[in-house]
Amino acid sequence: MTMEQEQDDAINDEPEDEEEDVDVDLDAMDNEAAGKPTTVKLDGVVIHIQHAGDWTTTAMRAASSGDWDDWARNVILDDDEFKIWEEADLTNNQVEAVFTQCGRKARMSAGKSQKRTGSRRGTRKR
Repeated sequence: MTMEQEQDDAINDEPEDEEEDVDVDLDAMDNEAAGKPTTVKLDGVVIHIQHAGDWTTTAMRAASSGDWDDWARNVILDDDEFKIWEEADLTNNQVEAVFTQCGRKARMSAGKSQKRTGSRRGTRKR
């Protein structure tokens, strides 16, 4: 048997129906919310903004370019609530307050901070 025939046989011996390992199941993540929405009161009406962990890359691009209406369209899922956001025509300070609150909620659900381990570098051993 030639080397080429041995390689062909080895390739043909591998099962064709074998599934690949998946490191991250994005479909399953869709069902697991990162956290509760942030609530904001505008003109006496409460609107809900998705938890920052659930923001899409489209929403993040809109935020980083300062396109607040596009960002809001991506993170405020209720059409009536989005309309309230648009009509409010918020100032930069107001939008910053909304972002600050979203950030606070995101950090709260991020888990406990790690505690220190080991000795500090400046501590002398005796």
